[in-house]
Amino acid sequence: MKAIVFFFVLLSSVQALADLVLIPRYDYIRGEKEELSNRLVLKGKLNANAGAFGVYTEGFGETEFNDDQALNRRSPQRGYLQEAYLEFKKDSIYLRLGKQALRWSEMWTLPSLDIWTGRRWNRLFFDPLADQLTYPTGLSFSYAADSFSIDLVGVWQVAETTYPVPFSEVNTEGQTGYGGRIKWAWDNFGFSGLAAKIADKNHLGLTSNYAFENVVPKMEYGWVQDTEAAATIPRESIFTTLGADIFWGNWILMPQLTAFEINKLSNKTEIQNNIYLSAQWNPQRHDFQMVFFENIQTKAQYANLSYGYNFTDSFSLTGFYQNYYGPGGDLYGTYQEITGGSVFGVRAEFSGNLIF
Repeated sequence: MKAIVFFFVLLSSVQALADLVLIPRYDYIRGEKEELSNRLVLKGKLNANAGAFGVYTEGFGETEFNDDQALNRRSPQRGYLQEAYLEFKKDSIYLRLGKQALRWSEMWTLPSLDIWTGRRWNRLFFDPLADQLTYPTGLSFSYAADSFSIDLVGVWQVAETTYPVPFSEVNTEGQTGYGGRIKWAWDNFGFSGLAAKIADKNHLGLTSNYAFENVVPKMEYGWVQDTEAAATIPRESIFTTLGADIFWGNWILMPQLTAFEINKLSNKTEIQNNIYLSAQWNPQRHDFQMVFFENIQTKAQYANLSYGYNFTDSFSLTGFYQNYYGPGGDLYGTYQEITGGSVFGVRAEFSGNLIF
């Protein structure tokens, strides 16, 4: 807190620029048999800069009028701080201190190398993706050259992950982590390698991609070792993901296939496969999105179709349909029980920007 107060004193003494964005939103969401959510959400962002220094904060709060559903999803009326950090930028050096997004993966399903990011699984997929994610608190250092960059991270509070009833709550209080990543480019090729330790888990990973004119195929490989469980049951697992970003006119297609290991209590390893497909169409004021996910072995599925129209630069209206399916005891099976399977929703969103 003292550091933030000092920064605002600094802002008042030098030429500075601050940008405040307020985004009120209304969501009405209904399942096959009952109302699932009826809420007002207020999101805010503040970005201020003074020379090489900056401060950024982002968060949202909500008023939920369906208390029973909010209790079932462990989603009480409260405020959520997404990011809050101080930043120093000088030439190719970046330094950030505080709660911040650290995304080291280009993939969108788990498992992945997005090892620093948590998820609000308790809110299902009702929220926009940016509001579903949670971030760690720590110190990050980055150096970026034309074809090479290095990132170093030290975290004293890992990102929080939450689940709906009946899954147990996850306690991440006091958990720490550290790690590093190297990225480099050669011609149209891109590569990265990372190593990290987060709580009781060791992570190693590699990524590669090649940029054609309209297609960017990519690969991601990860290895995870759970050192807490290793004394009794081996807890090492790997995953491999193949995917692509395809740019086709106003369309962006992002298919991917992930093969990963599941360690069973019987000391056996099972291979499972996830299919993921995302499509976006954004000509002028239109915004169409489609997402489909399936675990081939468990048959767990999720699908989303949404269409939004930006009436003005500050007002948009979106309608969406979602479907959840999964076996009993599975996360997606629990989603199916909560929603009845099919979900319909409408979202009205405003945006106001104040520069001072």
